[in-house]
Formats: sequence, C-alpha cells, structure tokens
Amino acid sequence: MPAKKRLTNIANGLCGSFVSRNNDLDGYWAIGKLRSLAEQHGQSMVVLDLLTSSAQPSSAQCSDVFERYCRLLATLAERSRIPFTDITAARIVLDFAPSPWPRASYYKLQWGDQFTVTVTIEAHGRAVGMARDTGYCRPHDAARKKNLLIF
Repeated sequence: MPAKKRLTNIANGLCGSFVSRNNDLDGYWAIGKLRSLAEQHGQSMVVLDLLTSSAQPSSAQCSDVFERYCRLLATLAERSRIPFTDITAARIVLDFAPSPWPRASYYKLQWGDQFTVTVTIEAHGRAVGMARDTGYCRPHDAARKKNLLIF
C-alpha cells in the first residue's frame, strides 16, 4: 500500500502546478478559462478526472490540460516510487463559489473572485493524498485581454 505521505506529495505537486500562472490553456490562464466554462454551464464547480480524462462540465478544450497533468501525475508517481497502476483515482476539483475566507481588502476588479482547488489522489489499500490551494480569478475574457496589451 502506498504511503499517504507520498500520495499527499503527489497531490501537492499537482495542486501547486495547477494554480500556477504558468498553467495555460490556449495561451490564457487555465483557471480563468475553466471558470468561464463553469459559468457557461451555470455551475460553480469544475471536476477533472485525470485517470479517465473526463470533466464535469464536459469540454473538448480540456484535452491539453488532461494531457499535461496526466503526464505530470505519471512523473510524480514514478519519482515517489508508486506504480502508476496502483493509483485508483486522481481528481482536480475547482470550486468557484467557496465559503469566504478572511482576507485583507483587495481590488476585486483586479483580482476577481475567490476559488479553491482540491487535488485528491487515491491508491489501492485505502491510502488517500489530498492538497488544497486558494486564490482569486476572473472568468476568461479575450476582449478584455486585448485591451490590456501595452506596447
């Protein structure tokens, strides 16, 4: 049975990479694009299942995200000496309507609304690794991005 600590390390690696501003989808921050996807479907959550490459709500635009994070999951599992076949579940859940958390005042138009990302990795034998991170984002808006470009 894989140690919970090693599964948590994998979850932390996936979570840290996912919330990074380097996580792009078609040249834009993936979390902003996924927030737009959730709003288009009238939902406040997006669930990505890395083992089945499925998303709720479903979208073909997520294929690049699945490819990147399935590769990262396999790499992190190998480095943690956990056979990839032992992993039974790998989910990334984005909640765009989390319970509010205390924070210093901020400029909402600049930062956007709160979100949480929860990564869960499960393996044979009831071991579960979990990581969570929080941040702020706005829905993706290509027109707004074009207006922000300064040359």
